[in-house]
Amino acid sequence: MAEFRISTDEDVDLRRIATALAESQGWPRERVSIWDKRDGEVLVTVDDALLHRPEPDPLNRPVHTRSDVHQACELLRRRDSSLHGVDFARLREEASRFFSAGWSIADLLHALGTRPDGLPWEQGAGYQGPEWLEHRLRSWKTPTGDIRPSASQEDAQLRVVSRAGLPENIGLPRSEPGHGHVARPETARAAADDARRLMRAHARTTSNTLEHRDRTAARITRTDG
Repeated sequence: MAEFRISTDEDVDLRRIATALAESQGWPRERVSIWDKRDGEVLVTVDDALLHRPEPDPLNRPVHTRSDVHQACELLRRRDSSLHGVDFARLREEASRFFSAGWSIADLLHALGTRPDGLPWEQGAGYQGPEWLEHRLRSWKTPTGDIRPSASQEDAQLRVVSRAGLPENIGLPRSEPGHGHVARPETARAAADDARRLMRAHARTTSNTLEHRDRTAARITRTDG
């Protein structure tokens, strides 16, 4: 256990300060103890594991700079054998568009192995090279060439639907109103887009920010003021 003390000559509630500090760090309350000392100090003990945060998953790190893109593409080639026959410059050009849309390396690996409808792409001899790369990625684009939300971004959009207070059965076919039915992926995407537009209509932000959020489809914030 790690511990630290809080003291002051001011007339303040040190226990309240210690509690607020623990909450600001995201520490679970059951893994933090706060003790009042006789001398007026407050002793805080924290589980050691909370002070050593794990390294971020390289597959889910944001990819922004040219160096990030280069390293990400090298990792993609190591992870997906179907890319071995793809010129590195061509791979970097294709992948950079998806990274600019907020995709992670994990998102691209998923798209290269799984179709938007959830079925796996064919693998093995004959399913390699630049044409096969473009064919798979083309399915994750709109007819106009825009990048669709990745699988993880769609999950985030569906959480937006829930936070927006929309009906739980939104996106389900009207002919199937009962429980247990699952909306088609394209229907769920449309419902999530509707929810994002609904929340955006009640948010004050700049056009540049809206353009960025439409492109990434990963996060929406509301600023009142």
